[in-house]
Amino acid sequence: MAGAEIIGAAIGVLLLVLVGYIMVGSTLTSAEIVASAQKDLTMQNEARLRTAIEISDITIENQASPSILLNLKFNLKNSGNEMIGDFNHMDVYVTPKGFSPIYHKLTTVVPSAGVAESTWGYISISPDVIHPTMLDPDETMLVEIDGFNSLLLPLQITMITPNGAQATKTKLT
Repeated sequence: MAGAEIIGAAIGVLLLVLVGYIMVGSTLTSAEIVASAQKDLTMQNEARLRTAIEISDITIENQASPSILLNLKFNLKNSGNEMIGDFNHMDVYVTPKGFSPIYHKLTTVVPSAGVAESTWGYISISPDVIHPTMLDPDETMLVEIDGFNSLLLPLQITMITPNGAQATKTKLT
């Protein structure tokens, strides 16, 4: 019967080692996941700190009559140190005085008379030398939004990058 006690003790020790192995393994995996999430968050915050944009030269075309729809154009300059390339996740809000903000989504088609309202697109990026079709530092993008009514002036334009940096500019007349 002494052999049974030894076998029972060996099985008990084996179970303790197995439970310890599982506990240590799960603790190490959890620590790795937490460290990876902290690293990703730090990288996002650093990118947000290096991103800056400026809106300038707001123009409205076809102002001959207040009853027609107009084209709103403005320049967006990347004045930060981070490249901006995910235009699908950029938010553009135009707020006419006394009204709620109007959200405009990106259209991949160059804005024209056939494009539906509430879309924006870019006409050109200059100088577009380093990364074509991406807004590198010190490059300027000409943005166009179709379908405005001149009765809604003055208005405020807010553009937000995918990482949360934003620029706001007001067009008075």
